[in-house]
Amino acid sequence: MAAAERAEQRRRRLLEVGLDLLGDPNGPQDLTLRTVCTRAGLAQRYFYESFTDKDEFAAAVYDWGLAALVSGTQAAVTAAAGAGPRARARAGMAGLVHGIAADQRIGRLLFSPKQTSPVLVGKRFESTAMFVALFSRQLESREPDERADPGAGPSLLAHFLVGGVGQALAAWLNEQLTIGEDELIDQLVAALLNQPPNSGFKDPASDDSGTAT
Repeated sequence: MAAAERAEQRRRRLLEVGLDLLGDPNGPQDLTLRTVCTRAGLAQRYFYESFTDKDEFAAAVYDWGLAALVSGTQAAVTAAAGAGPRARARAGMAGLVHGIAADQRIGRLLFSPKQTSPVLVGKRFESTAMFVALFSRQLESREPDERADPGAGPSLLAHFLVGGVGQALAAWLNEQLTIGEDELIDQLVAALLNQPPNSGFKDPASDDSGTAT
């Protein structure tokens, strides 16, 4: 194995430990150098091979977890590119929810109110702006009569929805919402599209007859 590959492998081990600590079910744990390196099974000098300090490490863990979640969500949306608005919205929300369910550490890192580190608060602000941009594009693709308030700009509605989705996901991870993944997805999509779940909303692009399946 080449030196660069070994270094990348060590970096990944450190990031995994960081995600374990920051995404702990009992709340984020302190990222001490000793704890991180001991749990990764690495000498402390290898920490500085990839990171200058604890803050840079915490930011890297956040970016790494976010990238994994966004990648899966974007893949789901891309696969539904030819479908109607409800199907596309559900694909994206399903990618998000299933990704968090598969690795709840990422969900707690991104959405838990217990993350109060200034570094992570700053990273969350950045990721919120990214999610707002994604939601804005989804809202702009809707017809005016499909919107909760046709006079409200997509950016305002996107900020509102992103905040609500984040809170709902945090509550779900905390088991304050005791519903299954599919029901959670349906409820969030209904909020996004301003349609009651199972309301009989029809997606013109969902099949040749114009009736959602």
